[in-house]
Amino acid sequence: MKRFDVYIIIAVVAISGFLLAMFMMQSNDNQEVIISLKGEEYARIDIDGQEHVFEIETELGYNKVIVDKDGVHIEEADCPDHDCVEVGTISKVGQSIICAPHYLVIEIVGSADVDLDGIAI
Repeated sequence: MKRFDVYIIIAVVAISGFLLAMFMMQSNDNQEVIISLKGEEYARIDIDGQEHVFEIETELGYNKVIVDKDGVHIEEADCPDHDCVEVGTISKVGQSIICAPHYLVIEIVGSADVDLDGIAI
C-alpha cells in the first residue's frame, strides 16, 4: 500500500467520524411527530416522553402508530408487504416512515429544521 492510499483512508475515516458526531449531537428539543393521511395532517404530537397510541383505520387499511420516549414506530399494519413496520423506530428530525398502500406518512420535525445542513447548501 502506498503512502497516498493511507492518507486517503485516514481522511475518509476522519470525515465519517465527524459526520457521525454531528448526527449524534443533533438536538432533540421541540421535536414533533406529524402523521398525515392522503396528504392531510391527521395528528401532530410532541415527543414528550409519554406514550401516545394511534389506531388509524380507513377504507384503505389499518395502522397502529406508537409515539413514546424513544421516538415513533408502526407496531401493526395490514398492508401486504409490512415495510412500514420493518422500518422500526425513528427518532431524529428529518426521518420518516411511509406506508404507501395506506397513504400514511409519519415524519419528525423540530427546531433542527430551520438550519441548513452542509448538504443543502
